[in-house]
Amino acid sequence: MHPYAPLTVRTAVVFFVPLILTTELHQLSHSLVHAFLARLGDPTTTIAAFSVAFAFNTTFSGIISVSTQAGMSYISDQRSFWRIARFYFAVSLVPLVLIEAIALTPLGDWLFGGMMGASAEVTRLAKSASAVMGLWVFPNQVRNLAIALCMMRRRTMLISHSTMVRLVSQALMLMVLPFWMEGAVAGAASLVGCMTVEAIYMYWVSRPIYTELPARGGEQASYRQMWDFSWPLMITQITENGVTFVINFFLGRLDHPDLALAAFGVVTALNSLVASPLRNLVQTAQALVHNRRDMRVMLQFAHRLTLVYAVLVVGLFYTPLREVILSGIMGLPAKLSSYAAPGVQMLLLVVIVWGYSSLFRGLLSAMRKTQIIAAGAVIRLLVVFAVGSVTLFAPNLNGAAVGVAAVGFAFLAEVLILGWQVTLYSRTPGPIFPRET
Repeated sequence: MHPYAPLTVRTAVVFFVPLILTTELHQLSHSLVHAFLARLGDPTTTIAAFSVAFAFNTTFSGIISVSTQAGMSYISDQRSFWRIARFYFAVSLVPLVLIEAIALTPLGDWLFGGMMGASAEVTRLAKSASAVMGLWVFPNQVRNLAIALCMMRRRTMLISHSTMVRLVSQALMLMVLPFWMEGAVAGAASLVGCMTVEAIYMYWVSRPIYTELPARGGEQASYRQMWDFSWPLMITQITENGVTFVINFFLGRLDHPDLALAAFGVVTALNSLVASPLRNLVQTAQALVHNRRDMRVMLQFAHRLTLVYAVLVVGLFYTPLREVILSGIMGLPAKLSSYAAPGVQMLLLVVIVWGYSSLFRGLLSAMRKTQIIAAGAVIRLLVVFAVGSVTLFAPNLNGAAVGVAAVGFAFLAEVLILGWQVTLYSRTPGPIFPRET
């Protein structure tokens, strides 16, 4: 199918379904680590350390994921591909240096122990795990550009295949790494290792798509253009990933900080496993929407998709399946399972607002109107601070419930802002998408 053919709901489904599998398998790899860590000695400490390190690393290294969206917008020939690759390799060095500077120095003790209130053992393990996770910027950069090529040609099934390879490789690594590393560090190393395997596979399968590009003759975006397009998305990615990191700061002020951090880490992992496919509406909208008619079709698709995921959350977390998942499949101790239960039930709000937030970001990216996305991201983070600050006055609150409430209301605020902006642009006379006539 031609990449610019008129959009139908069926086309959106065919494009999106492989991405559901891809994201579910990605998040399953994170939940696999949690399930593995829950079966080691002192699971609360180990899971808390891994959760803190994961939140820290995703907050600061999340900007490299913007290269996928930039690739879909500006790759027009082989020359432009390498121009984007060089730009984002240089960008990825910034979070790498920052992460390692904190993880390998006393700054990590101040951040994890002093600011977040984690115990000495959690802090020690979180520092080591963070240092290992920081290395994932390199395989992820290769993977992101390969994904951009596949999405431009609507070949999303290739992405799903690479994720299957990733999950198998991670399971094998988790069987071996604990013989040489402590639990949280072994979990971090398994993520970096499986991401590297995934990147190699994506490089291999995307080569034919790359060779189909003309050597020269396409649009050559300047570094200034790429930066103007990217910096709002970088801020958005940092604040989205930073939501969990900021919440961890407030959870560290509760009466039982390690229990709160571990429970919220479990809830976050489950939320990612169940609802993360909705994030793919960003790339789906950007790749498929090229005019107002396409946008109307995409809105119809998003409405139906959100309803499906809301029903799924009700079935999983408002029925006896909840205990099966928390205590049986994930193997959580009774105390931790009970503490996390209120949070997983509140995921219904997150599912509804997360999908529309991703959709509006994708539509605005397709228009190359990304500045308002940064404004929405900043407001989202301010809402997280407002909700999280409740813990300063009520330290006996349930940490999992507070964390999910902060996430839900933050994304609700972003939906209202971005939805309003998309509505304004849609009422503007003349083309609003680069390829619209």
